[in-house]
Amino acid sequence: MKKGLIVAGVIVVIAVLVVLNLRREGSKVEVDVTGVKRRAINKLVTASGWIQAKRQVDVSASAIGKVTRVAVREGDRVKRGDFLLQIDPTDYQVAVDQLNASIRSARAEVEMQQANVRKAEYDYDRAKALHDRKVVSDEELRNAELALQAAQARGKSAQEILVQHRATLNKAAHDLAEVRITAGISGVITSLNVEEGENAIMGTLNNPGTVLLTIADLSEIETEVEVDETEVVFVRVGQQAAVMLDAYPNRTFAGVVTEVGNSAIRSQIGLGQSSVDFKVVISVQDSIPNVRPGLSASADIGVAEEKDALSIPIQCLTVRQRSELEGIDVGGQEDNADTLSQAGPADEKKDVEGVFVVENGVVSYRPIVVGIAGSDYFHVTHGLSEGEMVVSGPFKAINELKHGDPVKVSQQPTS
Repeated sequence: MKKGLIVAGVIVVIAVLVVLNLRREGSKVEVDVTGVKRRAINKLVTASGWIQAKRQVDVSASAIGKVTRVAVREGDRVKRGDFLLQIDPTDYQVAVDQLNASIRSARAEVEMQQANVRKAEYDYDRAKALHDRKVVSDEELRNAELALQAAQARGKSAQEILVQHRATLNKAAHDLAEVRITAGISGVITSLNVEEGENAIMGTLNNPGTVLLTIADLSEIETEVEVDETEVVFVRVGQQAAVMLDAYPNRTFAGVVTEVGNSAIRSQIGLGQSSVDFKVVISVQDSIPNVRPGLSASADIGVAEEKDALSIPIQCLTVRQRSELEGIDVGGQEDNADTLSQAGPADEKKDVEGVFVVENGVVSYRPIVVGIAGSDYFHVTHGLSEGEMVVSGPFKAINELKHGDPVKVSQQPTS
């Protein structure tokens, strides 16, 4: 009888232990883990913008008139000096012809005044000779001298009028030449804004003239992107970049930063809110097939690199308030000198960055310090050692775990 009771008691104890063990196993949170390891990390600044030619020329009207001929179409390739379009030259040709006639008249006037000077010189020399022989009076000599001076002055005036007419003719000839518009650079006609029969308007000080067409030299291409104010401080001239175009989704093109803007670009993004960006220009070093200015583009600029960085996947990093971590050693956190348990009341709600380290089926919260961030990994500068296992997922588990929770690893550690 006693033996039976002992056996029954043992069975009950075993059953209780099994139930407790099952409950304990069921209460464990399933997590994914990854090993802390060394790898190369590149910090990238990503920004979007558009493609443009490094050199392009807007051809504006330098004369007023009707466009009588257009010799190119959008997309045509032209060479420097090629004929592009013609503005009606009639009025300008009339002005040139009139000025040529005025110059001929002015030249005849100069010749006549030169003859008058020669006659006045002869009269003066004769009067002086007669005066020396006491044949004419002092007054007559003086009159001859004054006549000579007047003739010389009229001669100079006629000469200046001729110079003035020539200058005006040069201006009129220049205006006449401007109605025949040729290419200032070699390139591609990227926009054509005028047709035959339309009027071209010359620009003034406050109003730009009609932009007739645009020529872009597509042999050198740039990407102009707008970088957020929080990231532009890392961008420097000479840094390498990878340029992606929406038109070529599966390709990247090598580039290098050639310009970092100093003036902010402010954009309104909401009621009372604005974004602050800065222009960054990237010279594209690879050839882009069938490139067109204005194509949408994005760029990844490499601003920092660690070739042998102790690292963790980005999703491993989480935050907890100091009040949740009483007694946990801060470790390498640079902004804390001792332990989290010694933080004052004002610091209790401050967030502490860290990860959950798995050891013997239990997680412990480990505050860490991170350096640069790559696209997938953080560089860990303090708080972890190579080979330690940290929780990498799922997100819900990382968000809800507490220091000391038991866990169950759901898969083999990932690299």
